[in-house]
Amino acid sequence: MGGAEVGTSQIGPGDLLDITIVSGSGTEQILPVPARVAQDGTVMVPLIGPVPVGGLEPVAAEQRIAAAAIERGIYRQPYITLTVKEQHVNRVTVLGAVEEPGLVSLPRGSCDLAGALAAAGGLSDDAGTEVQILHRANPSFVAGQSPDEMARGPDGVRLASRSDDITPIFPAAPPEQIGDPSQPAGLPTNRTPSAEITRIDLAAASPAAPESRMLEDGDVVMVTPEQKRVIHVTGLVRTPNQFELAADKDIHVLDAIAMAGGATSPLADKVYVIRQLPDMPQPAVIKVSMASAKRNGDENLRLASGDLVSVESTPATMAMDTVAQFFRVGLGINGSLAAF
Repeated sequence: MGGAEVGTSQIGPGDLLDITIVSGSGTEQILPVPARVAQDGTVMVPLIGPVPVGGLEPVAAEQRIAAAAIERGIYRQPYITLTVKEQHVNRVTVLGAVEEPGLVSLPRGSCDLAGALAAAGGLSDDAGTEVQILHRANPSFVAGQSPDEMARGPDGVRLASRSDDITPIFPAAPPEQIGDPSQPAGLPTNRTPSAEITRIDLAAASPAAPESRMLEDGDVVMVTPEQKRVIHVTGLVRTPNQFELAADKDIHVLDAIAMAGGATSPLADKVYVIRQLPDMPQPAVIKVSMASAKRNGDENLRLASGDLVSVESTPATMAMDTVAQFFRVGLGINGSLAAF
């Protein structure tokens, strides 16, 4: 079953439920049983087994569980009560002209732009009216441009030192365009949908269009300040934030990471620079290696206003985090034992 829709009380993956079953025998101890909804929308109910409840309101989920119990011969006329004890939260990064930039956690049922901005302390005094929402389901790239064209960039600003640092993923083409000789040569017909940047003008946005303000887990919200040239730094850095570009000084990738307090993992190396090019519907994503940038200044990409620099997690950094957590827990246990 599918997950809950934003702004409803429907049950979704990750929700923690309290389920109480009364069989009517009068002998059982009536206590609520906690159960977590799996990613496929099912919940494991004691004695009854897995029951699909994703996308249902609590009352409908009670009826579904009761029907499953009768159908499987577990109970004859069970009475089921179900409450959502804890709704799964989405984690959204809010950057730019807000009072408290950083990572915010929002209940899935109310994960929208207004809630994210409020959780970040509201707009700052220098905030503009434009907000950009980066949906990061997949890395997104410029469609219709060759890697060499993207590496050069507009107005002589170099996006990457080598064209193979940019790998294009093209958005899905309408069926009528597949095989169309008028389309650029060499583009694959099985194009992969790419991520998107949604732009919202807060001054002109209509409350009647809530779909433009919905946020998903992992989205990045960037509030653009007025009359400033800024970059955004997020990911495996100590203080993700927005930083202003000086008019008379170039800022490169390693500078931006240092401004954000440095990487949180000594094994962090992969960096994505996400840049919106003029008159292009999709942003360009340039891959940068921190190790290569340290060895070769040409690899240390010069940033442009509006760039988002993201230090990415990798299997190596995740393994390091797991080992560090293991030692922290171990030291905590040993310290507690030593006290006795």
